[in-house]
Amino acid sequence: MRKILASDYDNTFYVNDEDIELNKKAVKKFRDAGNLFIIATGRSYMDLQKKVNTYNLVYDYAIIDHGAGIIDNEGNGIDSVYIENSIVPSIKNDLRLETSISNFCCSMFDSRVDFDHKNLTKIDVKYKTKEEAWQVNEEINKKYGDYVISYFLTSNAIEIISNKTNKSHAIGVLAKLLGIDKNNIYTIGDGYSDMEMIRDFNGYRMDDSVEALKEMTNKSVKSVAELVRIIETH
Repeated sequence: MRKILASDYDNTFYVNDEDIELNKKAVKKFRDAGNLFIIATGRSYMDLQKKVNTYNLVYDYAIIDHGAGIIDNEGNGIDSVYIENSIVPSIKNDLRLETSISNFCCSMFDSRVDFDHKNLTKIDVKYKTKEEAWQVNEEINKKYGDYVISYFLTSNAIEIISNKTNKSHAIGVLAKLLGIDKNNIYTIGDGYSDMEMIRDFNGYRMDDSVEALKEMTNKSVKSVAELVRIIETH
């Protein structure tokens, strides 16, 4: 029976240049056995492609923008979920953009667009301090929780997507498409946007993860390569 491994990218599949090479070798062995590897990242399409080109990454599918987009390994779009267009101007007004360091929006394949672009998949705003980023993150989730979910990033930033999706939802879409039972799906990550997929499947966290993940599960590993070795024994 084929298995799926879905891995977050930053601070999970990539921690440093030495670690990623070990992870790549483990994933190659995993795929050579007939299994499927999914990169499940908050990165946009073009931001992920830069890493793919830099590190010669090989995957079967990629989940981008925290679950708002799914592509195959040839760059074809499989699915996308947009932030409701009518709510974007209101969200923009509450993001305190005048105090931000940087901000940009994404659509399915365009990784740097303005707020007036239709069918946004993600909004990214970086602030001067973690405290301000966390505060805005909480305010957006409280006020617009019927429409979006905002994820706090450890780099003083927040990223906003539609609340109709997340990484777990996107994995479910692929599992249905590929006919793979959820019991044969393994996930790994280190951040807030990884929580749903770690909860909903055979989830593992990185040893160095956000506190919320540490509180959620004791199943932790030092690397993706270590998780591949665990999967091979199941």
